[in-house]
Amino acid sequence: MIARHEAFLNLEPVERPLLGFWLGGYYPAEQFPRGTAGWRDGQELRPEDVSFAPFAADYENLFRLHQQADDDFFYVGSAYWGIPWMEAILGCPVFATGTNCRAEACLVAAVSPPQLEIEQNPWFQALVRFTEELVAFSDGRFPVCPPLLRGPGDCASAMLGGIPFVMGFHDDPDWMQALLRHCSQTRLAVVRALQAVTPPWHETHAAGGYPSKLWCRRPVAYCQEDSAALLSPDLFRQFLLPLHREQCRVADVNFIHLHSSCLYPVDILLENRCYDVLEINIDHPGGSSPTLPELLPTLKLIQSSRVPLLLWGELTTGEWDTLRRELSPVGLSLQPIVRQADEFPTINGKGCSKGGPGATRP
Repeated sequence: MIARHEAFLNLEPVERPLLGFWLGGYYPAEQFPRGTAGWRDGQELRPEDVSFAPFAADYENLFRLHQQADDDFFYVGSAYWGIPWMEAILGCPVFATGTNCRAEACLVAAVSPPQLEIEQNPWFQALVRFTEELVAFSDGRFPVCPPLLRGPGDCASAMLGGIPFVMGFHDDPDWMQALLRHCSQTRLAVVRALQAVTPPWHETHAAGGYPSKLWCRRPVAYCQEDSAALLSPDLFRQFLLPLHREQCRVADVNFIHLHSSCLYPVDILLENRCYDVLEINIDHPGGSSPTLPELLPTLKLIQSSRVPLLLWGELTTGEWDTLRRELSPVGLSLQPIVRQADEFPTINGKGCSKGGPGATRP
């Protein structure tokens, strides 16, 4: 199996894309109903409210369900991804909702963020403790990695709120640059601390947990920057791109999570080549999200630029067949959402067809 994954990263000739399934719903509480059962809607969460033990049965269930998938992957665990860990560490209050958690603003523009003693930060300690207990629980059965920690711009946007975040680039760009640097340095410290407590898995490395997975022989990490949707390409290039170059120093293989509703960073990232893999969430059409036919030119551009492409989303069988037909399998990984285990497609030489659970692994 590892050879197939290395072929994906190295853009080697293959007969079909690398296939992996995302089992369960789009929202974190749908995957972890037991772990979140004790939280009230609207409750402000404290670090002591978040511990591994209530989530253990959910992780066990997800691990066992993934064993039924006839795909090219396996279960990859990370600390509960419904918590906005970075925002909490940076000082944002965190509240439980029915399906997720939200962070609220904690900083007024032009006020310097408080200096963090990261090792003494209660939310940081809770994240490390959760990760260590998950590693012990996995007992080598599945790899553990850091959760998808939001990018520097995402963190600054959460700390300020959307409008003050956007206006800050115009009203006080030097202060915004300092805030983004603070967020970036804190994120780097958190990622490196988590890497120190997540050992290699059978001498390999994995990243995943949400919303997609990558596996290889070298250390791997992933990032996101959803705040790009609030900015112009020029602001992204000037303020965020240098920070993402720094984020890519934490591992040998780095990939970034993007949304199909905000694709202008693709051109910038292809030009600068700081990320080794681009992952795109295929969002539901509507609003600013393009339809699949409208998205295909961008996907083909990524492939023609010789950058591995990872696609994740909840699409119909016909739409996934379109992707298989229109895109090259070279450097392509398809990772569809599967709601129930009995909906796992099976792998065959021609592509994905509906099949039952329990098929043997490739």
